[in-house]
Amino acid sequence: MKTSRAGTDEPGAATRGATRSRKPIKPSKLRGRVAAAAVAMLAVISLIGGYAAVGGRLPGSAGSASSAGAPPAPSDGLSSSESPAAGGTAIVTAATDSPSGSASATPGAASASPVATAARVPLPALLAAIGDSYSQAWSVSPKYLYDHPQFSWVVGTNSNDGVSSILERLRALGASPIVVDAATSGRKMSDAVRQAGLVAAAARRLPAGKSAYVTFELGTNDLCASPEFMTDPAVFTNQLQTAMTALKAALPAGSRILMLSIPNFPHFREITQADAAAKALLSQKKNLNRCAPYLGTFSESALTRANAYLGEYDAALEAACADVDTHPGKAGRLHCTYNAGLLGESDFSIKDLSTADYFHPSLSGQARMAANGWRAGIWSTQSKP
Repeated sequence: MKTSRAGTDEPGAATRGATRSRKPIKPSKLRGRVAAAAVAMLAVISLIGGYAAVGGRLPGSAGSASSAGAPPAPSDGLSSSESPAAGGTAIVTAATDSPSGSASATPGAASASPVATAARVPLPALLAAIGDSYSQAWSVSPKYLYDHPQFSWVVGTNSNDGVSSILERLRALGASPIVVDAATSGRKMSDAVRQAGLVAAAARRLPAGKSAYVTFELGTNDLCASPEFMTDPAVFTNQLQTAMTALKAALPAGSRILMLSIPNFPHFREITQADAAAKALLSQKKNLNRCAPYLGTFSESALTRANAYLGEYDAALEAACADVDTHPGKAGRLHCTYNAGLLGESDFSIKDLSTADYFHPSLSGQARMAANGWRAGIWSTQSKP
């Protein structure tokens, strides 16, 4: 809140005034100024008292959301320079979704006003993964080819792989969710309805008052369809909407969806073309169709079209997520998070791509996806009760 300043109210005015003469102030005017100042002070005191009574904090005070006292995000092994959270913004869909730190007194204050904290967001009773090979940890290295869901950024359970999965992080907070791994390697958005059906069936069996958390990661194979044609954006959008309709009809109130954007393949092209080993592997005849035109065979016209499709896919994913927030599901309010800057693998380095194909995430890539996905979620600042 800004306060207006005039005359001697301006900071430093009294000091400057000591070096120059002033005309005497008439008693009547002096009494008027004193009275006005008293009224203003009472108004400020009343405002502060009313704000504290409803559990508010003054901007910049201890414990405010913008202060250094805000609860830190859990460490995920990334340095501050690597962390995309500095520029990313998690989408919060309701006022009660924002976790708050405990009340703290302003240093030097005689007493601290009681501060209301936001209710803890209940942990999910169901964790479900909708997706493709990225969620199945396919070929994270030449040693681990094909599906290895124990290394997955979503449902991984291996405690020694360096990947702190969403499941492992929820368990660390005390959750014991039922896990539905519907993700299937090699599938396109056309499989979303089938996968959503598996999730919906499990969600309907949850006890009353329980909620679900669903990660949605599909579209990579629609874009990287070479030598087949990429999926038409209109068809992609229709398939996505049909799957989301099925989820909205089955998920219990309070459930959440984490919607991933399409991986940033223009960035993947840059880092693989700049790496000698990656460039050599991708130039082999057997790899000419590996996610062309980004990683395999390349032509300007194909790249222009692919970039246009990628943009339309992402727009459809973002719109579908926004629709979840705007229109309640059959059982009540649902929440969805979409954050292309944080969830599009734009922060990958060459080590985050598997040396098996430079297309799938490596173990460090899976770890980065898990860390970014966790930051985007609502539980990233909660601690175990």
